[in-house]
Amino acid sequence: MSGMTAGTVFYFNDMISIRPYQISSRTLNIAEGSGQAAEAPEWVLYGMDKDETISSETSPRSKLIHVLEGELHMLIAEQPCPLTAGAAVIVQAGTWHEFAAQSSCKFLQISI
Repeated sequence: MSGMTAGTVFYFNDMISIRPYQISSRTLNIAEGSGQAAEAPEWVLYGMDKDETISSETSPRSKLIHVLEGELHMLIAEQPCPLTAGAAVIVQAGTWHEFAAQSSCKFLQISI
Protein backbone atom coordinates (compact mmCIF):
# COMPACT_ATOMS: atom_id res chain seq x y z
CA MET A 1 0.00 0.00 0.00
CA SER A 2 2.87 2.39 -0.73
CA GLY A 3 3.93 2.62 2.91
CA MET A 4 0.36 3.02 4.14
CA THR A 5 -1.43 0.45 6.21
CA ALA A 6 -4.65 0.73 8.17
CA GLY A 7 -4.10 2.11 11.64
CA THR A 8 -0.56 3.29 10.90
CA VAL A 9 0.37 6.99 10.84
CA PHE A 10 2.09 8.15 7.65
CA TYR A 11 3.19 11.52 6.26
CA PHE A 12 2.53 12.45 2.64
CA ASN A 13 5.44 14.93 2.64
CA ASP A 14 7.86 12.09 3.40
CA MET A 15 6.50 9.90 0.60
CA ILE A 16 7.69 12.06 -2.33
CA SER A 17 10.95 13.91 -3.03
CA ILE A 18 11.69 17.05 -4.99
CA ARG A 19 14.44 16.43 -7.53
CA PRO A 20 16.35 19.25 -9.27
CA TYR A 21 14.86 20.15 -12.66
CA GLN A 22 12.30 17.32 -12.52
CA ILE A 23 8.74 16.40 -11.69
CA SER A 24 8.37 13.36 -9.45
CA SER A 25 5.14 11.41 -9.05
CA ARG A 26 4.02 8.50 -6.95
CA THR A 27 0.70 6.71 -7.25
CA LEU A 28 -0.66 5.58 -3.91
CA ASN A 29 -2.57 2.30 -3.71
CA ILE A 30 -5.34 2.68 -1.20
CA ALA A 31 -7.29 -0.55 -1.18
CA GLU A 32 -10.81 -0.23 0.13
CA GLY A 33 -11.79 -3.83 -0.48
CA SER A 34 -14.84 -2.79 -2.49
CA GLY A 35 -13.83 -4.62 -5.65
CA GLN A 36 -14.79 -1.52 -7.64
CA ALA A 37 -11.34 -0.43 -8.82
CA ALA A 38 -12.79 1.54 -11.75
CA GLU A 39 -14.80 3.67 -9.31
CA ALA A 40 -12.09 4.08 -6.67
CA PRO A 41 -10.39 7.48 -6.33
CA GLU A 42 -6.85 7.66 -7.71
CA TRP A 43 -4.31 9.27 -5.35
CA VAL A 44 -1.06 10.65 -6.78
CA LEU A 45 1.67 12.60 -4.98
CA TYR A 46 3.75 15.08 -6.98
CA GLY A 47 7.04 16.80 -6.25
CA MET A 48 7.93 19.66 -8.58
CA ASP A 49 11.11 21.70 -8.61
CA LYS A 50 10.82 25.47 -8.96
CA ASP A 51 9.76 26.60 -12.47
CA GLU A 52 8.65 23.11 -13.56
CA THR A 53 5.26 22.95 -15.31
CA ILE A 54 2.61 20.46 -16.35
CA SER A 55 0.97 21.47 -19.64
CA SER A 56 -2.70 22.20 -20.02
CA GLU A 57 -4.84 19.08 -19.73
CA THR A 58 -8.35 17.86 -19.00
CA SER A 59 -9.55 14.80 -17.14
CA PRO A 60 -12.72 12.70 -17.37
CA ARG A 61 -12.86 12.81 -13.55
CA SER A 62 -12.89 15.74 -11.15
CA LYS A 63 -9.68 16.29 -9.17
CA LEU A 64 -8.95 17.57 -5.71
CA ILE A 65 -5.54 19.26 -5.55
CA HIS A 66 -4.05 19.81 -2.07
CA VAL A 67 -0.69 21.58 -1.71
CA LEU A 68 1.46 20.03 1.01
CA GLU A 69 4.52 22.25 0.72
CA GLY A 70 5.68 25.27 -1.31
CA GLU A 71 3.71 27.30 -3.83
CA LEU A 72 1.85 25.99 -6.87
CA HIS A 73 0.13 28.22 -9.38
CA MET A 74 -2.66 26.71 -11.43
CA LEU A 75 -4.61 28.02 -14.35
CA ILE A 76 -8.12 26.56 -14.21
CA ALA A 77 -10.49 27.37 -17.08
CA GLU A 78 -8.17 30.30 -17.91
CA GLN A 79 -8.49 31.69 -14.35
CA PRO A 80 -5.36 32.03 -12.17
CA CYS A 81 -5.43 30.01 -8.97
CA PRO A 82 -2.38 30.44 -6.71
CA LEU A 83 -2.08 27.79 -3.98
CA THR A 84 0.24 27.72 -0.98
CA ALA A 85 0.87 25.00 1.59
CA GLY A 86 -2.41 23.86 3.14
CA ALA A 87 -4.59 25.19 0.31
CA ALA A 88 -6.77 22.97 -1.88
CA VAL A 89 -8.95 23.35 -4.96
CA ILE A 90 -11.33 21.15 -6.93
CA VAL A 91 -11.03 21.00 -10.71
CA GLN A 92 -14.27 19.82 -12.34
CA ALA A 93 -14.11 17.00 -14.88
CA GLY A 94 -13.53 18.21 -18.44
CA THR A 95 -12.01 21.53 -17.32
CA TRP A 96 -8.71 22.65 -18.85
CA HIS A 97 -6.05 23.21 -16.19
CA GLU A 98 -2.28 23.51 -15.90
CA PHE A 99 0.33 23.58 -13.14
CA ALA A 100 3.42 25.74 -12.51
CA ALA A 101 5.69 25.47 -9.47
CA GLN A 102 6.47 28.99 -8.21
CA SER A 103 8.80 27.41 -5.65
CA SER A 104 9.70 23.79 -5.09
CA CYS A 105 6.42 22.18 -4.05
CA LYS A 106 4.66 18.95 -3.19
CA PHE A 107 0.98 18.28 -3.75
CA LEU A 108 -1.57 15.50 -3.60
CA GLN A 109 -3.97 14.98 -6.49
CA ILE A 110 -7.06 12.84 -5.88
CA SER A 111 -9.17 11.97 -8.94
CA ILE A 112 -12.71 11.59 -7.68
